[in-house]
Amino acid sequence: MVDVVVVGGGLAGMVAAWRLAERGARVTLFEAGERLGGKAGAKQNGADYDEHGYHIFPDWYRNAHQLIAELGIQDHFLDCAEFLQLEPGQFPRFKSYTNITSARYAWRNLTSGVLPFFEALLFYYAALDLMSQPYSYRARLDQVTISGFLRSRFYRTDNVALQFEELMLKGISVPTYEVSAMTMRNVMRYWVRSPEPMHRILKGNLQEFFIQPIQRKLESLGCQIHLRHTLTHLEPTGGRIARLDFRTADGQTVSQAIDPQTRVVLAIPAEKVPPFVTDELYQLAPDLGKIAYLSARPMAAFNLYFKRRLPNMPRAHVNLIDSQFGLSFIDVSQCWQGYPNTVLNLIASDFTPLEGLSDKAALEALMDDLCRYFPAIVTDDITRVDFQRHTTEPLFMNDVGAWAFRPTAATSIPNLFLAGDYCRSHIDLVSMEGAISTGLLAAEAVRAAAGLPRPVQVLVPPTYPDWLLRLGSFILIPAVIPVYVAARLQGWLTPNQRDLSIQTVETPRNTANTLRRKKEP
Repeated sequence: MVDVVVVGGGLAGMVAAWRLAERGARVTLFEAGERLGGKAGAKQNGADYDEHGYHIFPDWYRNAHQLIAELGIQDHFLDCAEFLQLEPGQFPRFKSYTNITSARYAWRNLTSGVLPFFEALLFYYAALDLMSQPYSYRARLDQVTISGFLRSRFYRTDNVALQFEELMLKGISVPTYEVSAMTMRNVMRYWVRSPEPMHRILKGNLQEFFIQPIQRKLESLGCQIHLRHTLTHLEPTGGRIARLDFRTADGQTVSQAIDPQTRVVLAIPAEKVPPFVTDELYQLAPDLGKIAYLSARPMAAFNLYFKRRLPNMPRAHVNLIDSQFGLSFIDVSQCWQGYPNTVLNLIASDFTPLEGLSDKAALEALMDDLCRYFPAIVTDDITRVDFQRHTTEPLFMNDVGAWAFRPTAATSIPNLFLAGDYCRSHIDLVSMEGAISTGLLAAEAVRAAAGLPRPVQVLVPPTYPDWLLRLGSFILIPAVIPVYVAARLQGWLTPNQRDLSIQTVETPRNTANTLRRKKEP
């Protein structure tokens, strides 16, 4: 019998445990929190589950959809085609991208009004240009940001750069002036090859509709699960991991002896790894020290429960253009059963300016930003607010230069393996698919080392051939020049509506003031 200890009950750890247990390994899983799922999940609050943040499942999430099929929960999902855009003061006049990466909807998106027509053409060409860059340029593209890549192109305009910023910040929570151009090249190639539906969402909260089915699968395979066990020490002896120490919920220390044949999968976040890299561990695996170069940043979330159903709220995801804190949201009451009144699940992709504030001050700032788009919202309409700043649960940042410091599943310590979306994988992106893929890669590395049967399959999303993307980019160059000139002329002759909307809309303080007035007689 092969024994495996998995430390970390997020998606990466759960998937690694699943694949190893079904191949006959005796798996024990330790999780520091009160539930499994980690940063992908929801906390229970009475009869409600408050999401850690809304989650999407694009069609190119091949490994996620494989797990969903095995669990038999395909009916837990809804297809989504639209991504709505709303400018300050324009509610309810939403503009829409429909299956934005699909050629079938290109004309609809070009004429959607999100961008002026000619700049919309340049936006699409910029995406094609980036996708057509050869993989042999990985080192170069990983050292330049999306903003840097765009600045190097002759066809760039401010609106094209701003549109990339909007979509990247809301999509992966990293601004274009930090995210690696190589990361976005890969993601866009996957999305363009599998464009419809644009993504899927769950019909309910992630915990009940996705995490708990995986947990039940682990339990059915005999996996032992220990919650509220926080790793405090990794003890190497004789060139291997020999002991793990955990702190339990009651403050006690529990030690887990690791015999020479037991494998350990460390599936904890990147920012949690460096404190365990002691002198002894560093001597055995110097690459573990490089993980300290990786950065993480909180992405705050807040859920607003209303007393009534707000009029004109769409069912689709909404991006608030030019939001100070990168706000986007979905009205989950239109997708989940049992919610007759509006429930907004919002994400603040750029929470950095508010990290040092109190919860009250940070929430007031976020609400003020939201009210630029929905001035009628007041707290008398709100029954409950759930605010999650996530400063202790930051997301790994796909910023420039990170690839060189990201580890692989196998380490130079024979019985230590790593999993988590910060590890190297073909996905190369902080996401649920990235976490799942690295869990599968860790399971395969353990399986191969332990001699277990049946290789673990890791699905790679399909892409269009390199030659086709390069050919398309090359053929369109002559057309890009007159389009660029037309875009410049259009910009000179037409006032910048986005700037005008910002200048003419005051930031209302009604929500923050109502928060204070509500407590006054």
